[in-house]
Amino acid sequence: MTKGFDICPDWLKKKYRQAVNFTCQECHKHEDEVGTLEPHRIKRNWEGGLYTVCKLNDVENNVKVVCKRCHRMFHANEFPQVQGK
Repeated sequence: MTKGFDICPDWLKKKYRQAVNFTCQECHKHEDEVGTLEPHRIKRNWEGGLYTVCKLNDVENNVKVVCKRCHRMFHANEFPQVQGK
């Protein structure tokens, strides 16, 4: 069973960003261009999804590291009011 957190600690956010070489996994733009990357839980928290502590290519991984714009796109269907912002 993979370990994880309900709330992502700062040290883990940094490790995620380092693991992807500070490049968004969705649009492939570097942090220098799009701002600080954010972890996105693939399986949402209300479904029991955690910020996993494992390699990003591990089958147990529940995180994708993305820029703010891509993160908003993932949540656009969840929260329709986000689409226009």
